[in-house]
Amino acid sequence: MTESSQVLIVGAGPVGLVTGIELLRRGVPVRVVDRSERPNPHSKAIALWPRGIEALARFGAADELHRRGVVLRAQNYHSQGERVARLAFGGMRRTRYPYALSIPQQETEAVLRDTFRGLGGTIEFGTSLTSFTQDGAGVNAELETAQGRVTERVGWLVGCDGAHSRVRELLGVPFRGSSYPQQFLLTDGPVRTSLAHDEVHYFMSAAGVLVVVGLPNGMYRTFVSAAPDLAVDDARDAVQRAASERCPVPIELLGEQRAGVFRVHRKVADRLRAGRVLLAGDAAHIHSPAGGQGLNTGIEDAASLAWRLAGVREGRWGDEALAQWEEERLRVARAVVGDTDLQTRMWMMSGWRARARDAALGAAGRSGVLNRVVVPRQAQLSFAHPGPRQQAGHLRTGMRLPDVPLDAERGRWLRDELGAPAPLLLLFPGTGRHRRDVQGVADIFRKAHESLRVTVISDTNNIGHSLLRLSRPCAVLVRPDGTVAALVDPFRDELHSEVRHLTGQTAAVR
Repeated sequence: MTESSQVLIVGAGPVGLVTGIELLRRGVPVRVVDRSERPNPHSKAIALWPRGIEALARFGAADELHRRGVVLRAQNYHSQGERVARLAFGGMRRTRYPYALSIPQQETEAVLRDTFRGLGGTIEFGTSLTSFTQDGAGVNAELETAQGRVTERVGWLVGCDGAHSRVRELLGVPFRGSSYPQQFLLTDGPVRTSLAHDEVHYFMSAAGVLVVVGLPNGMYRTFVSAAPDLAVDDARDAVQRAASERCPVPIELLGEQRAGVFRVHRKVADRLRAGRVLLAGDAAHIHSPAGGQGLNTGIEDAASLAWRLAGVREGRWGDEALAQWEEERLRVARAVVGDTDLQTRMWMMSGWRARARDAALGAAGRSGVLNRVVVPRQAQLSFAHPGPRQQAGHLRTGMRLPDVPLDAERGRWLRDELGAPAPLLLLFPGTGRHRRDVQGVADIFRKAHESLRVTVISDTNNIGHSLLRLSRPCAVLVRPDGTVAALVDPFRDELHSEVRHLTGQTAAVR
């Protein structure tokens, strides 16, 4: 057993891989282990929303994911055979990805594995965590491999090992919540139907819900609820019968289908960290697949953790950085669990409740509320972390940095500046009589902070004012995970302290 400052990641799914990628990008040695003998072969989670895509775009994975996936443009709700509401994704603002991307989880994982290995990472399949102990300096992890058991000393341990997390179990962290009484059945495969392939379709009826979603290569996912006591001998046949009963247009499952029967739970861990051991993704929170938010929440867990963990390891921050991460991610997890629970319960309504639901959906659709409010929340674009509020134009602290085009001809967007694994300082010069030269400020901060990326938005096309409403000079300090950390006047000393806080640098900026 040797002393090590590396991070042990348990679980080689999307959350574990993103954690590993983001740590490797910051020079942190990692070890990824997974108890499975080989990579996951199943579709599992299929939806990537804009915020999740943006997180993966920061390290260059978005193009390949798009090549393998299919873009979904809208979401339709039907009740008793009639469409009652339509949510158009194209109305999402300030993102270059105004849609959901449908891509089977095994494809997402394949892209992430290639990225991880390209950074020098290795994945140890067939390796299980059996126990661990920790002290103030590290974690002693006992691993079981094909060669036997071995104890390794690591600096940190991150549990990304799913709903049945061994890490969470060993920590003794309660996983509170409940399970839905219904069972759910799904098939993935070819389907003959006139339903739009690039849209999501929900059919709600007294018999239960039917969900139809397009998959790559012309395939579909067909998903139905069933009574808790229904004996399912043939899941494919059961899905076909339910689809035929609940869909107002013909739908026929063709050829080979991947079929499964499962239960759905809504649970959140009491805490996400204990000393040097942390939980992320499904190990920390699970919920209904309604809205397809689970994978995106886990990816954000990982992206939000990695830069902090790297800074704590380097001694730039103390324990409070991880405490803030835990607080933020628990708040997001509870909100997502609440939102998906509400949608799942909405599926199952009957009688007067169903009629009231249909009327409310119809009114919200006609008024535009669904597109203005529900879609950005489902896409997690409107989530903002709590804390001291600073606001400038359309920006406020705690929110995701919006993505707006800076140079349409060259395809340059604002969030392209987040590609480097470092905090970002954006300097907007303002417009009209407020305009000032911020280049001198940029030079000062570039010299004082090697770990800070500084970009002056020249705003030749008036982007700062027209799209973000930044008419006055503004310094926008952005965390590596794309969250706005501070909005201040670039010529005030307050900016120096904000930068020192985010970068963990204690020396004064001169």
